[in-house]
Amino acid sequence: MSEINHNEDFSEEYLLVSEGLQQFGLTDYQARTYTGLVAHGVADAETIASTVGLPRTSVYKALDALHEMGYVIMTEGRPRVYRPAEPLEIKTRLSSKLDDVFGRLNTLYEMLAEKGEPQVVYTIYGKQKVMEKISEFLKKTDKDIMISTPNFSEILSELESKFQSLRKRDVTISIITKPGEKVLPWAQVERREHLIATDIISDGKRALLASPGFEACGYTNNPAIATHLINFMEILVQRE
Repeated sequence: MSEINHNEDFSEEYLLVSEGLQQFGLTDYQARTYTGLVAHGVADAETIASTVGLPRTSVYKALDALHEMGYVIMTEGRPRVYRPAEPLEIKTRLSSKLDDVFGRLNTLYEMLAEKGEPQVVYTIYGKQKVMEKISEFLKKTDKDIMISTPNFSEILSELESKFQSLRKRDVTISIITKPGEKVLPWAQVERREHLIATDIISDGKRALLASPGFEACGYTNNPAIATHLINFMEILVQRE
């Protein structure tokens, strides 16, 4: 097919879709690469790079990341050819993850309603914004923070300087994560299989729940929700 820049209508649609995908955790390059691949159906990295106007090396990196996330299927051979996972399958997968996280948030919401507590739970969409909120939690923590996540190494990669700052402030860090994940050598660590979402409690008064790929999160400064999550995480640690 011709390059996107040669078709004004298609170019506009391409930009809208790419921007929309970034709301669900993809970077700008990943979103543009996936959208360009969908437009071709099957293509190699050079073709995609030419279509979407990105450097070929950047497209290779984006394709590798998309393959890890299940957005792209790659074939063997030279040159390597890629095809997109079916968009509706990805939609179903994301919907399932969001249902899990916000189903849990709704349970907490209803619990607070029964107790007459103010129901202040905020939601955020987009991986970058979720990471910024986690960074804010780390910055505000004075005494202790508990983090349960299957993807601690990803959080650490994004926010390592913030964790170093916690150490300098003598903040107690408790981590529950899956086997094989990179952790902090000075933190209290528990390893558990089958973790799904990310739960964070800061100083026993702030709580955050994020979807598995950090596409969305809910957070609150309500101590009642934080207490509920602390109890849940303590039960998790005590399991054999």
